[in-house]
This record gives sequence, C-alpha cells and structure tokens, in this order.
Amino acid sequence: MDKSRRKALGGLIFALGLIAMLIGAMTDLYSATIGVIIMLAIWFIGGALAALIFGGEEETPEQSKS
Repeated sequence: MDKSRRKALGGLIFALGLIAMLIGAMTDLYSATIGVIIMLAIWFIGGALAALIFGGEEETPEQSKS
C-alpha cells in the first residue's frame, strides 16, 4: 500500500474517533466522558488493525502496476 493510502486511512480513523467524541459532547446520546473513551478505543483499535494489515514493506511502482 502506498503512502497516500496509509495517510487517508489514518485520517479516516482520526475523523471517526473525533465524531464519536463530538456526538457525546453535543448530544444527550451519551456523556462526553464516554465519548472520549469511545474515541480512544477507535484510535487504538483502528491504528492496531491498520498496522497489522498494512504494516508490510512499501510497494515499488513496478509492483503496484502488476
């Protein structure tokens, strides 16, 4: 996986965690404390999964074309 896709996945995981925290802070769905806990859980689990799945070596342009 190339570097731009890794950055995109990292941004998506960050945004999902931030949305979970903001929902807790701005609505009565759950408290802000629970929102922070959910945010941290999304970041840790998402980061670990991304590292596990995409943690290999960088592909060279010749490899990605085939």
